[in-house]
Amino acid sequence: MFEIEFSQQTTKVKQLANAIQDAITIGEYPEGSSLPSINDLSKKCRVARDTVFKAFQMLKESGVIESTPTKGYYVATATTQILVMLDIFSPYKNDMYHALTNNLPANYKVDLYFHHYNKKFFESIIKESVGKYNLYVIMNISNDVYSEVLDELDSNRVLLLDFGKFQKDKYAYVCQGFDKTLYDCLMSGADLFRKYKKVTMVFPENSEHPRSCIPYFEKFCDDNGLEHALITRENILESDVNVHEAYLIVKHSDLIEFTKICRSKGMRMGTDIGVVTFNDAPMLEVIEDGITSISADFKKMGSLASEFIQTKQKIQTYIPTKLIVRGSL
Repeated sequence: MFEIEFSQQTTKVKQLANAIQDAITIGEYPEGSSLPSINDLSKKCRVARDTVFKAFQMLKESGVIESTPTKGYYVATATTQILVMLDIFSPYKNDMYHALTNNLPANYKVDLYFHHYNKKFFESIIKESVGKYNLYVIMNISNDVYSEVLDELDSNRVLLLDFGKFQKDKYAYVCQGFDKTLYDCLMSGADLFRKYKKVTMVFPENSEHPRSCIPYFEKFCDDNGLEHALITRENILESDVNVHEAYLIVKHSDLIEFTKICRSKGMRMGTDIGVVTFNDAPMLEVIEDGITSISADFKKMGSLASEFIQTKQKIQTYIPTKLIVRGSL
């Protein structure tokens, strides 16, 4: 029978329900098997009978267990526990997450974490999760460097998302490209960029976007005879924003400041000045006459992740990335 140490973080009912569900997940109580009685659990866990009863009711409401007068409480369906680890919260990651979870059956339980590129936190969560989940859906902490802590997980139970410019053949993955993919996207809109006398990439040093894409931006400009520049400081300045130039902006926060500067200078996007950003989001459709973006289909990424979770079929693919042209270019 499982062990449990109660903490002050949430109710004993919730903690007990989670402990029972974890025991079911790891196979301690297979589908159809009987669970310990309320009296047994009350004594074993040193909690009131009412606490056990409420924990059982919580699990009944989620469809994990059932009860009959003759059999007591038993496992109704095997629960699938899933760890989802993303990098940061953003509108496009929110779209992806909802595409991942919307069609999962009720007996699939998802625990969501964000690592915020904190290596210590990322490794801690991975190590603490070993053996506790049926499946792991993880955005690595870097696009270019493999995180060796992933070796502690069963590779057959892992799906890598988004980042993946490293050897990953043993894993299922649904990733996006960043390097030649950027070049190809820019080439698809080359005629639009040629309207401008210069193209500047705004790529702050503190951005987590893969820096390996910068040479491909420069190659695009060289191949098309475009003067180009790179801004790496943390904040974009009024003096950086000039008429008849185009800007490729990595961070949405910089895009907001850029838009304010354009308004203060009376510049109209798409005529006086051009702008493209990364990772499409609903707000980009309504800012000015629409902001052009370079983006993977994050909803598709989420739906493929959901498919992997439900079928367990190994998938290894890159999501297409495209230039979504709007008024700003």
